[in-house]
Amino acid sequence: MDSLYEYLKDDLGRVADVLDSVYHVEGTLMQEVADYVGLRRGKMLRPALVCLGARAHGLDPDSTTHHVSLGAAIELFHVATLLHDDVIDKAPERRGRPTVNARWGDDAAILFADYLYATSFDLALSTLNAETLRVLTQTTQRMTEGEFLQIERRGDWLSVEDYNEIIRRKTAYLFSAAASLGALIAGASSDEVRRMSDFGVEFGMAFQITDDTLDYEAQNAKWGKRVGADLAEGKQTLPLLRTLKAASEEDRAALVRELNNGRDFETVQRYVAKYDAIPWSLDVASEHSARAVELLGAYGADNSAAALMRELAGGVVVRQY
Repeated sequence: MDSLYEYLKDDLGRVADVLDSVYHVEGTLMQEVADYVGLRRGKMLRPALVCLGARAHGLDPDSTTHHVSLGAAIELFHVATLLHDDVIDKAPERRGRPTVNARWGDDAAILFADYLYATSFDLALSTLNAETLRVLTQTTQRMTEGEFLQIERRGDWLSVEDYNEIIRRKTAYLFSAAASLGALIAGASSDEVRRMSDFGVEFGMAFQITDDTLDYEAQNAKWGKRVGADLAEGKQTLPLLRTLKAASEEDRAALVRELNNGRDFETVQRYVAKYDAIPWSLDVASEHSARAVELLGAYGADNSAAALMRELAGGVVVRQY
């Protein structure tokens, strides 16, 4: 990650400047919410993929600001989806801090998310390329479909197939949008844009599966989440679903009872460990990571941006935060 951020230092600095300007808004309450959300800026991985995708296809970062605008657009889009998710999930906190809906109510969270969506689309329009807006609107549709699938399955045990479809739509397609937007704005061919889109899906699947698996074992404070947070919120992620599928009839019945009565983390974790669900889940993530790296095989060793994308995809499963 250090080499990635060093390579994109100027690009991401310009993206941050755009974000700072967006988070300066009129109105006392709106500014208060904007300040709170703006301070929660994450690793800007999605804007980084926009910039890498653009540079990998020959964009000169000194000749245009379009990749910067799209990098900011994708980050605002991402934050807006998190705000909506927190309202839908009635989440009291995210990454150890109270959510906007917990502090100011659902109405403030929804309205500010809508403001960020609108600003994201406006930034995409500023590139004078209608296809960039189409990518964002189609991503909105896919993510909404994923949320509806999750609502539809609420109260039921998910299948592994359900889980894969939900994270593909809610997480992977946004990474896909980021990588393909970069290629698109650089004037890449349709095949190259499609390759970046496919890369983003595979990378996003590996990223989310790894993140869900770390919920059962992460030790590094850099991860930013309380271990066991997903389980405490009743989220069904791949390690748990694998355990339920692989467990003996007796163990499955005992685990289901525990999940329906308190969800004690250490108890559930013992079952997850007993059925090797963590290495199994990381193996699945590694398969997606390998496919992401393979998709970049067409780019030469002298393509620094593509090399960093390969490095990023190859390391996503072993990260310890």
